[in-house]
Amino acid sequence: MSPRTRESLENTLMLAEIAQLYYMDGLTQDEIARRVGLSRSHVSRMLKSARESGLVEVRINHPLQRDSRLEGELKARFNLKDCVVLARQTNSMFGLDTGKKVGALAARYLQQIIRQGSTIGLGWGSAVYETVSSGYLTPKKDVKVAQLMGSIGGVTPDIDGAQIASQLGNMLGATVYYLHAPMIVTDSSVRQGLLRDQHIRRTLEVARRSDITLVSVGLVSQRSGLYRAGYLNDADLEYIAGQGAVGDICGTFFMLDGSIAPLEIHDRILAVSSDVLRAVPNKVGVSWGEHKALANIGAARAGLINILVTDEDAALAMLAHKD
Repeated sequence: MSPRTRESLENTLMLAEIAQLYYMDGLTQDEIARRVGLSRSHVSRMLKSARESGLVEVRINHPLQRDSRLEGELKARFNLKDCVVLARQTNSMFGLDTGKKVGALAARYLQQIIRQGSTIGLGWGSAVYETVSSGYLTPKKDVKVAQLMGSIGGVTPDIDGAQIASQLGNMLGATVYYLHAPMIVTDSSVRQGLLRDQHIRRTLEVARRSDITLVSVGLVSQRSGLYRAGYLNDADLEYIAGQGAVGDICGTFFMLDGSIAPLEIHDRILAVSSDVLRAVPNKVGVSWGEHKALANIGAARAGLINILVTDEDAALAMLAHKD
């Protein structure tokens, strides 16, 4: 072995020893300096050299890791304005389930796009609840929050629209406009009567001026918030699915090709219309799981969402779908 080769090997071994003491054994740079008889600044330079040479590789197991490749493919395939995809993770050390991670990603995205003076139209459901409850939203100036769809109470917080709106308003320091009315009424005349109420009219008028909407992508199944809230029963689900609907946004049921399903129930829903939803510049839909794939596709094609926050399982199932 030549003197130069021996010197290089000794230097590499010293770098490895210093890195071992710092990264694996948890010693401070001062402690390492005293142990090996070097100055602290010398130890610092050696640690930097170990990283730059590739001897040390730093890997961060971020609990909210995104998959940029899938995001790009979904944007191109479904003509989305933007897309956020939670990468699949095998490491469960963070103790968060997928729904909470997707909700946290959605909240972080909202925090970036909410501006001073924004009006946020708010739906309800598990995905909206996880987003609002994530803790990633902070106050903004002159913001309004308006419910997009009726809801009176609920057996669980995720389907209590007023409670979710109040929570979002508190987090953003926003003025909240509540829709104190049921989501679905018995007939269209009851709906028309409710729409004459000045408070309901005011909330819907503010909602129509939304520049951001935050909604859950709903299913036509017993997992649906509308079903769990008692607005739909098994017979309703069977009929709606039989008409070709694959999902709903704020009670507007749509088909896989993006067309609105021909359902009488639309005349009995107290919520903003599909035309109002389509006119909003930033329409954020949140969902997760392979079972949401067709609903995500239909919602995007219907123009009811143009920003999707979801997970890798749903993204892969969407891309695997063949028309």
